[in-house]
Amino acid sequence: MSHFPKVVAYYYKRWHEFEMALHQHQAMEIMYVIDGKCQVEVDQRTVQIRKGQYIFIQSQVNHRLIIDKAHPCRMLNLEFIMDDKDDSYISFDKIGAQLKDLWDSNSRYLLLKDEESVFFTLRQLVLELDHQSSDNELLIDNLMVQLLMWMARNRRELESDADNQYIKKALTFIHESYDTEITVTDIANVTHLHPNYLHRLFKQSLGHTINQYITKVRMDKAKMLLVNTEIPVTDIANYVGMNTSQYFSRTFKRNTGLSPSAYREHFREI
Repeated sequence: MSHFPKVVAYYYKRWHEFEMALHQHQAMEIMYVIDGKCQVEVDQRTVQIRKGQYIFIQSQVNHRLIIDKAHPCRMLNLEFIMDDKDDSYISFDKIGAQLKDLWDSNSRYLLLKDEESVFFTLRQLVLELDHQSSDNELLIDNLMVQLLMWMARNRRELESDADNQYIKKALTFIHESYDTEITVTDIANVTHLHPNYLHRLFKQSLGHTINQYITKVRMDKAKMLLVNTEIPVTDIANYVGMNTSQYFSRTFKRNTGLSPSAYREHFREI
């Protein structure tokens, strides 16, 4: 027996001051904020949702909607179940792998940001459901699949954005601290990531290890100071956070093919 998502309820509603009773149901629910903002209490946590965001709540998860008096909110809600369906035009089982992020058992709810694709599809879907007949059954199935695919993409984008934020924090720390001793543990503490995970994420994102990147930043700063300032070569090691001028000279030559003095002389002449 194959399964396919079946919409069991959907509605537009403008909410004013309101506190819904805590409840749960078999259906999975999408609560999309069209205008204003609201709060959803889910699994004993309160989630703020604004225009252009939506929350996807898994089956049998306690939740309730809360609307503040000062902030009315218009929403589009849709609830669906996974129903037995052998005559679907689309094999949901075959595309299930692409939606696995949505069914992650560790995520009892997802707060996601939309770039209008989800809302556009959601609107089209409920419009077709209002006129449901044998003539638009395939279109409804197709829109339901599109909706879930867009949601799965939003989930992947959310994770990607989170990884980018970690990398931005790491890069900011390196570029503001290259004149001091920097350890991977220092950067891990700033990003709140485990050092091993940070290593993998950094290499995947930038193609360099963390230490390779730190050295590159230090060498770039050293080149600038050698060519554009009168700072003695022996002092530049200290400016770029390297312990000794001997270590700085060896590292500089290994990276540029020239000693710091030769580099200064060559590029100043140019």
